[in-house]
Amino acid sequence: MRFGLLDPWLFRHPFENGSARRYARDERPAFGDLDRRLCDRWERDLAPARVVLDLGAGPGTFAATARARWAHLTVITADPSRTYRSTARCRGEALPLRDGAVDVAVLVSSIRHVRDRAATLLELRRVVRGPVWIVELDPDADRRRVRTHASALGTPLLRAVFGPLVVRTAPTAEAIAAIARAAGWAHVDREDDPVQPVYLLRLS
Repeated sequence: MRFGLLDPWLFRHPFENGSARRYARDERPAFGDLDRRLCDRWERDLAPARVVLDLGAGPGTFAATARARWAHLTVITADPSRTYRSTARCRGEALPLRDGAVDVAVLVSSIRHVRDRAATLLELRRVVRGPVWIVELDPDADRRRVRTHASALGTPLLRAVFGPLVVRTAPTAEAIAAIARAAGWAHVDREDDPVQPVYLLRLS
């Protein structure tokens, strides 16, 4: 895999303390209006849902957007970080939810931080009745989309390293799709965001 040794050492762990605060302050806002556009795109799945799991919710940005859009939604936010206190602290490999408890799950820029992706996708098969949406940085994204995101990052250092160290080392859509199929997801559909350097996978 192209991300090789960087992946387990740099990325497969939760944001904690200073890194969590920096992510919320300097990095997550660079996604701009992505959360709103995701809600637009996922209307058919989210509007009829009752319970949505936001796995790897971090500071809860997507969850807040979804709750504002659909007042009837119960959005469960889960993250292994001790810093994001507004979320349930748990890992994707062991979700404290009963079988079929969730209608839809979303993972926005979080699957790369999961230590055991296969186990997490198996857990999602257990707890989710409907589809799972995975949004992740695309190592094959064109330079225009990478620049769009990088230009909005909060510090010059982040802007400089975002493309080569963060985007280009992310897991490919093909790699995540293969793990999902092995975990039992029969259908994996991909689309690319036209603005941000991310791909979207719908597992069903």
